[in-house]
Amino acid sequence: MKIAFFGTPEPSAKLLQALLQEPDIQVQFVVTNPDRPKGRSKTLVPSPVKEVALAANLPVFQYESIKKEKEEALQNFSKFDAELYVVFAYGSILPIEIFSYPKFGSINLHGSILPDLRGASPVQTSLWKGYTKSGISIQYLGEKMDEGDIISIQEVDIDLEDDTGSLMEKITQAGIQSLIPLLKGPITSSFEASPQDHSKATYCTKIQAEDRVLDLKLSAMEIHNRIRALSPDLGGYCRFRDKRLVLWKTRPADFSETSIQPGKLKRMDKKALLLQCGDGRFLEILSLQPENKNRMTVADFMNGFRISDEDRFE
Repeated sequence: MKIAFFGTPEPSAKLLQALLQEPDIQVQFVVTNPDRPKGRSKTLVPSPVKEVALAANLPVFQYESIKKEKEEALQNFSKFDAELYVVFAYGSILPIEIFSYPKFGSINLHGSILPDLRGASPVQTSLWKGYTKSGISIQYLGEKMDEGDIISIQEVDIDLEDDTGSLMEKITQAGIQSLIPLLKGPITSSFEASPQDHSKATYCTKIQAEDRVLDLKLSAMEIHNRIRALSPDLGGYCRFRDKRLVLWKTRPADFSETSIQPGKLKRMDKKALLLQCGDGRFLEILSLQPENKNRMTVADFMNGFRISDEDRFE
């Protein structure tokens, strides 16, 4: 099978790497987002997908807006005879002129069990909502986002300690396991696919800056779910001694009090610190980051800031 690959971040790069190892799958070219400035020096850095593609000596195309540059894109793509376009976290919506161009159309790997959680942040949102199961859907691209017919679905278990990083790894591995057998088989026509039940669709949006602010009046499980949805890249934050404090990792503690003071801290020993939430239950804090400091363990935080039971987060 001759394909083109559209993707940008690290999970996409892992999928591309797996595809390149299959002799029955020929990746003809790669499309990814433009290089982006990084760090204080604002040095332009290629996407993980571009790095994998260049290492494999593959042609790479980059567009600020593939919708606005579709004529140029089609002119470039027409030089190849890719039969199918494969998309995973490309980062831009493909216009119909692009996704309908190859012989067998274009398929997308989506990080939820469609029609649930259509949109930009299915992995984060499944954690935010406290799901215990999610999965991947391989679907045909259509004119409306994530509404295309479903080729296959694979479930993925979500553990209580999963964050966006670990769940995305599970999603990526499930995608690799599902997609490679599909592309290795003899293909003479489009894949069998089933229409979605649009009446059951739910939607999710990109994580916004305000989503990082933690409301400590929520229940312990709600706060835990928000923190793991925002980690390991963003984190959720509150206030401590009039400064911002980012919480990176927590876990529900088997401890509660009838007197409810959201934000109250309780030392259990020299290495354990609990945070009371709005339902009276506590979260154990495992990793955090005070303002202008590096991430640290809770033990280092307790020692460095001399935490007592009189302290609180706000």
